[in-house]
Amino acid sequence: MTESIPLRIFLATPGDLQDERGVVLSAVEEHNRRRRRLSNVHFEVVGWEQVRGTARRPQEAINELIRESHFMIVMFKEKWGSEPGSPWGYTSGTEEELFTGLLELGETEQPMRDVWVTFMAHARPHERTERLREQLVRDHALLFESIPGIRELKERLKARLLSWEDMASSKRSRHVDLISSTGKEVLRAARLRIAGEKLVELGQPAAGRASLEEAAAIGGPAENLAFGQFLARQGDLDGAFESTQIAIDQCLSGASDLYATLTAEALAAQAGILRRKGDHNAAIGRLRSASTLLLDSDPFAASIKARILDEIGLAHQKLDEFDDAAEAFAESLEIRMSGTRSGDVAQSHINLARLEVGRKDLDAAIAHAVTANDLLRNAAPTSLHANAATLLAQIHLRRGDQGEAIIHAKRALAYNEQFANTTGEAIALLLLAQIFRAMGDHDRAAEHARECRRLNLEMGNSRGADRAQWLLEQMSA
Repeated sequence: MTESIPLRIFLATPGDLQDERGVVLSAVEEHNRRRRRLSNVHFEVVGWEQVRGTARRPQEAINELIRESHFMIVMFKEKWGSEPGSPWGYTSGTEEELFTGLLELGETEQPMRDVWVTFMAHARPHERTERLREQLVRDHALLFESIPGIRELKERLKARLLSWEDMASSKRSRHVDLISSTGKEVLRAARLRIAGEKLVELGQPAAGRASLEEAAAIGGPAENLAFGQFLARQGDLDGAFESTQIAIDQCLSGASDLYATLTAEALAAQAGILRRKGDHNAAIGRLRSASTLLLDSDPFAASIKARILDEIGLAHQKLDEFDDAAEAFAESLEIRMSGTRSGDVAQSHINLARLEVGRKDLDAAIAHAVTANDLLRNAAPTSLHANAATLLAQIHLRRGDQGEAIIHAKRALAYNEQFANTTGEAIALLLLAQIFRAMGDHDRAAEHARECRRLNLEMGNSRGADRAQWLLEQMSA
């Protein structure tokens, strides 16, 4: 046989199913022994027991385990489960685990392949357990099984494990419509958010905005944060600030959720908006506060901490505090180098390149910019590609290589138009105007400068509009 492929099963239950949890563990162990010479697939069971003590909301760490799992078993009997401390949508930890698994089931890139819901027989189940069963029956949202006892549970699990072997090598995404016990449309909101973000990536900003706006209206912190980030890219900084504040308020509505990574991310996003508004000192203070919500021992918080360090570095750079900026960017790069995402590492090199431009060390800047471009070369286009292209164009223009600069500037403009990044589009237009002016083509330079001015005026960015106007006046003179 070839080497075994471990498939992780997350087991979610309220506290009254200890015997049933033991049955699941023994049944999976027995299946692995029986099939070890017949199949290269074996299973391992994980649950809340694998989560170590943490200062953040424990349910978050449990949800991270679910996101790494291939299958899920959710069992109810009498009890509904204990309050998870969630700021939005759920009344028990088991309910939140079920909905987290169902959301993962609908995402093509995630490993979750199937969610098996069972109701063990009991004379007086909790009313919320009964409501969930009734919703499944009424809406045909998800197949489930009613199991009379321990023996039947073991037999049905044997059959389920055999069927899951066939799903080992592929996944078919499935979307499930369920409403949580609080009446929130958690799954629909998340699907709208994911669809909106994908539509923007595919160059359909109007449709993407509609999905993101609807997701924010019915959704929680993640949906309002996503809509705020979209508005910020379009230059609507006031709207973006308002959306991020809604996300922060939703996070903080549950006191036990203070140390959530999502809370820190929302605070950091709002600080980034303050930075773009020119309030750099306020941004730095808020970013430092947000970073205290992240634990160094928490691997899932590392990417957010790196983004916070990026924002701190950018704010220091605007204040010409280059040493402080370099320290923040270097720490961010160190965090990202220990991971596997080349795009994140590219972002750090872009930040370091811009810092070297500020220091007027163009050789060091071009080295970082080329490294970032190489890391992104084989990845699907994102807004990061637009940033890298803009950076390369700016550096080549400063070095007097207009031919190379115009290639990257046109690429940056195309990327930003595709992703509806109006701010990035205005920057690329100004850059093209500067390049054409350096080449002596004042007609085309003026054309791009006027379009840049128009976009900035629409966004209410007077500083950007003034820069375009100054360039037009220089060419007229």
